[in-house]
Amino acid sequence: MAANSDSQKPDQPTDLPADYMHPVSTRLFGWVAHPRIGSRILITVLSISLLLLVTDIFVHRHEYLTVSESFGFYGFWGFGAFTFVVLMGWPLGKLLRRSEDFYDEADTRPRTLERGK
Repeated sequence: MAANSDSQKPDQPTDLPADYMHPVSTRLFGWVAHPRIGSRILITVLSISLLLLVTDIFVHRHEYLTVSESFGFYGFWGFGAFTFVVLMGWPLGKLLRRSEDFYDEADTRPRTLERGK
């Protein structure tokens, strides 16, 4: 007979230590726990960006607008677009954000029913 899955409540503590990681997750994402991974990723991204910027010197483009033929145009345009999107997220969040008590218990009785008393 199979064990009932409802027999163990989710609030009960498990026998696993707090820092336990499944072997598959350790294999896939264990590199993230390396102490200097942030600086290595930053150096890699900066190196690739610098390499692409240097190769931009040797590429001859035939663009519709002359400004897009300038050195590093697409890199600066992309950075500007990224910065714009990130900075516009703050006012958009302010506009769409709900108050903290938005989902609290409230009187959900429709006003039309209150008039019929």
